[in-house]
Amino acid sequence: MNKSKFLSKLEVPQREEEAEVWQQSRWLNRDNVPLPPSRRLWGAWSYVGFWCATGINISGWTGGSSLLSLGLSVGEAMAVVVIGQCLVAGACVLTGLFGAEWHVGFPLWNRTTWGMKASFFPLLNRIALSFTWSATQAWFGGQVLKTLLGSMFPSIYSEFATSCCIADIAGMHNPFPASTAMDGSDFLCFCLFLIISLPLLYIPPEHFRIPFLVTAMISTIACFSLFIWSLARGHGPGPLIGSDAMALVGVEKARGKALAWAMFYGISSQMGQICAGILNNSDYTRFAVHPRAQIFSQVFIIPIQGVMTCLIGIVCTSVAAQYYPEEGLLWSPYKLLTAVQNNGGNGARAGVFFASLAFLFAQFGINIAGNAISGGVDMASLLPKYINIRRGAYFTTLMALPMCPWALVSGATVYISVMSGYATFLAPMTGLMVFDYMFVRKRKVKLSNLYDCSPNSIYYYYKGVNFRAVVAWVCGVGPLFPGFLASVSTVTVSEGATHIYYLCWPLGFTISGVVFVVLSKIWPPAGVGEVDEYDYFGTFGEPDGPPEAEQAEVIKSVEGARDKDPVDAVHAVPVRV
Repeated sequence: MNKSKFLSKLEVPQREEEAEVWQQSRWLNRDNVPLPPSRRLWGAWSYVGFWCATGINISGWTGGSSLLSLGLSVGEAMAVVVIGQCLVAGACVLTGLFGAEWHVGFPLWNRTTWGMKASFFPLLNRIALSFTWSATQAWFGGQVLKTLLGSMFPSIYSEFATSCCIADIAGMHNPFPASTAMDGSDFLCFCLFLIISLPLLYIPPEHFRIPFLVTAMISTIACFSLFIWSLARGHGPGPLIGSDAMALVGVEKARGKALAWAMFYGISSQMGQICAGILNNSDYTRFAVHPRAQIFSQVFIIPIQGVMTCLIGIVCTSVAAQYYPEEGLLWSPYKLLTAVQNNGGNGARAGVFFASLAFLFAQFGINIAGNAISGGVDMASLLPKYINIRRGAYFTTLMALPMCPWALVSGATVYISVMSGYATFLAPMTGLMVFDYMFVRKRKVKLSNLYDCSPNSIYYYYKGVNFRAVVAWVCGVGPLFPGFLASVSTVTVSEGATHIYYLCWPLGFTISGVVFVVLSKIWPPAGVGEVDEYDYFGTFGEPDGPPEAEQAEVIKSVEGARDKDPVDAVHAVPVRV
């Protein structure tokens, strides 16, 4: 089999009615085309389910309780959560406008701001984040699966290890060194979670709204059940609320200036945990039935679910510190459930089973929709001829293994550092894109030019690169990078650089956005305010196009250009879907 035949075998199967579209442009496929009304199925309740499913889970729980490791009291931690979640809600509404109004996702939004070719830079960054988050959430899912199986068969870990040849010749069931922060059963359940996830990736994302609502109800009931159980058993919210809280936690109470900066750091970590979701929120708001569907639901549900999940996590951690002091700070729900089972009887095992099952559903919800599908959407815009959303989602899921997530979540402070570090690079990207859409382009987009990589496109800029975006992004990352470097290495930086890093997300977002607007005022980009004269894609109804005389002129000009550059010539054809 020659090379061309081999590559043709790898091409994404295409529907007969879409074959002509695929042949016209290598920048266009069914998964990144502006969605027609028939595929926009998400109403306001769909976004309620989406954010509950992606917020009421293990990462949301640990995001609140891990704030205690910074030296914050419970009241201070909750103040941080309230501020952080309100900022998250505002950011999500802003990044959701583009998708809700023009029904295209994050990869296409990149092209308007960065340029047709430079758009691959933020796209690759977002894909890398999808790999990281998919691995992290799959690891959490594996831990819940381990707890679930352990509640059914307490000796299952050793049995699994033996049957799968995980044990070594000396009969030890942990072939991994202590530095890996995991044992054989952890690794096995992590792999099982990935395997179970694969069939679920077949569901198209526009049909996730019902599974989201079901998952949201299950995880909400589980969280509130643990919350009520903890309050009843502890006869209150537990000892962490009292004056001896820091002694129980094992950290020094932050005071004075240190307290203020710890709270700033906590707010940034709240936004850092969801910074990837903020950036590509348009990948899901593009499914909105109408633009308002995503606004009101996100404004209310994001702070509510975020604050309640963090509060539940903090209270349950507090009560656990009273009853299981030898276990340390149980900042993960699966560790809490394991402690409950180890110290309880058959009734405790039954409760752990149902709670673990609920959290397992939640992990499938967030990891498949929030990470695997997001990675698939982004990868489908890299190589649309060979990758669609489904193939990209499979690849993102399988990449969880080489990402070594057990190293990312080895401790509460490590977890916060990793989450906050993401915002160093993503917050400036988010800022310049939002400022461009809101203040430079005044929320007007020329959809047809998003699939035209030639100087005819207003988004081509200079050889496919918008230098304004590059400069603005560097200006946003520059002040944050020294602090980021210090947080992930042994490099020592000044206290001022560290404090700037503590303001990571809001500072990077604002700096890049303002710089981009200033550069756009000094050197105005071409085509600002332009929109398509015709609805070529049927985005707002039935597709239409220019009169036959105008079409003839377009075809004539394209045929003349084809002799000079046959690749870019096809991009000048107005595509009708």
